[in-house]
Amino acid sequence: MSPLLEVRGLTKRYGGLTANANVVFDVNEGEIVGIIGPNGAGKSTLFDLITGFQPPDAGRVLLDGHDITGLRPDRISHLGVARTFQKLKPFLDLTVTENVIVGALAHTS
Repeated sequence: MSPLLEVRGLTKRYGGLTANANVVFDVNEGEIVGIIGPNGAGKSTLFDLITGFQPPDAGRVLLDGHDITGLRPDRISHLGVARTFQKLKPFLDLTVTENVIVGALAHTS
């Protein structure tokens, strides 16, 4: 069985700083994977690369065997790969659940 998500050699540099260097991993259907590391380790950058918010300097992202590298974030989201941001409650007057629903409604509209 092929992996559902394949990350192959993802690299991102900002000038002389390398945020991610040759990151490689697979996620199989039904599997839960966590990415851990200290502040500044490149976790958010990695999610940006996978979800299309930033282009990688090298490497590829494959979803169900199809190369999604370079697709716009909205296209990647429609394929089923989405992310949340560190600001968990962008609308302070709404509950956490209502904030999530707003994102889901925006996705389906």
